[in-house]
Amino acid sequence: MMRSLLISALSLAGIFIKEQLKEPSAFFWILLSPAGFFYLLAYSKGPDYFLQPYSSATAWFYAYISLNVALFGFSFYIIGRRESGFMRSFIYTLRAKHIFVIAQVLAYSTIALMYCFAFYLMTRLPFGTYSAIEALHIGLKFYSCFILFCIPGALLTLPPLNFQTSNTLFSIISFTLLALGIAQTALPDTVEIIMHSVNILNIGKGIMHDDIQLSRRLIAMIFIVFGITLIIVCKHLRINPVWSRY
Repeated sequence: MMRSLLISALSLAGIFIKEQLKEPSAFFWILLSPAGFFYLLAYSKGPDYFLQPYSSATAWFYAYISLNVALFGFSFYIIGRRESGFMRSFIYTLRAKHIFVIAQVLAYSTIALMYCFAFYLMTRLPFGTYSAIEALHIGLKFYSCFILFCIPGALLTLPPLNFQTSNTLFSIISFTLLALGIAQTALPDTVEIIMHSVNILNIGKGIMHDDIQLSRRLIAMIFIVFGITLIIVCKHLRINPVWSRY
């Protein structure tokens, strides 16, 4: 039974991946936009910018990309598929819910890592040669950030949000975290420490920059909490669109 469930989830995940890759706007905003901003920032700082460690220069960008894949990929498309009527048409049993949620995780885990390695290929060369070991290490940290961000993202799929409202909400969350990260440097030290601690984007940056050591215990804790979150989501997942009278 478990094997057939996983096979069904893998098959559905493949469809979701193809669907996402056909959406050029997501590719632009999630990957090309941060990469373009990275090079604009590097240009404004001068040639010495590329003398610093690669992780120092790119940690924030990796955290930002993983956050946006979690929100605008994993979470947003759960809501989108509900509001389009897809879930009401095909997902009406607990097993179907499990297949759907697992497929979402597999699909956007794959997409997140694709974005991660694409960003690495786009930005690593000015700092030196590529390294497979370094890329894998970055991929592990990036994926841990992605799963961390998927925890609140998954919970945001439970309220009765329609497609447009969720898009607006996720945009506000992303912009607010970005603005807080920029503004906190101008705040008093005490306030800056508090803001740094509660801003989940800074937590992701800390993981990518190794300020927060990604120990086995921390990885296990992130994945356990994510697993519990998925159980809650499967149990309370809304099937009918917000606009439906059912």
